[in-house]
Amino acid sequence: MIAAISDHLSRLAALAACIILVAMAGLICVEIFMRTVLDTSTFVLDEFVGYGVASMTFLSLGSALKSQVFIRVNLLLANLPEGPRRVVEVASHLAGVLLFSFLTFYFLKIVARDFSRGTVSNSIAEVPLWIPEAVMAVGLIIFVLQFATLSISYLRGAPIVHIQKEL
Repeated sequence: MIAAISDHLSRLAALAACIILVAMAGLICVEIFMRTVLDTSTFVLDEFVGYGVASMTFLSLGSALKSQVFIRVNLLLANLPEGPRRVVEVASHLAGVLLFSFLTFYFLKIVARDFSRGTVSNSIAEVPLWIPEAVMAVGLIIFVLQFATLSISYLRGAPIVHIQKEL
């Protein structure tokens, strides 16, 4: 049940990241048109693209972990037999739960602080900073949930994908 929810949330967040990418490309096209044809600018392109890149990165963490496309150093894992490898995988995923839970807790405190203070960006747009921070916090929460789900799954004996040994 939790695994299905975690997977669904990861897919939704990845879809949101894709939509943000398309929106950023659209904004860049609008900016190019405005600069070349109208000789003016939106004056917010760099700020919004920065928020978009950060949001896409955080929203895609859970999906990347689930899909096993995260950058990994397999020097140790590729040479371990199944039993010890499972122990290392579970331990590393539990360490991920602890580390990113800690990070998420403090990140949520920053979001709450910026919301309560009404902190805005230092630009012409004056974007309330809690908005992009909240999107990143959602990505972190999904990431922690995915780490926990994989930990439980591996503890229950789910197969761990075989890693090819490289020459």
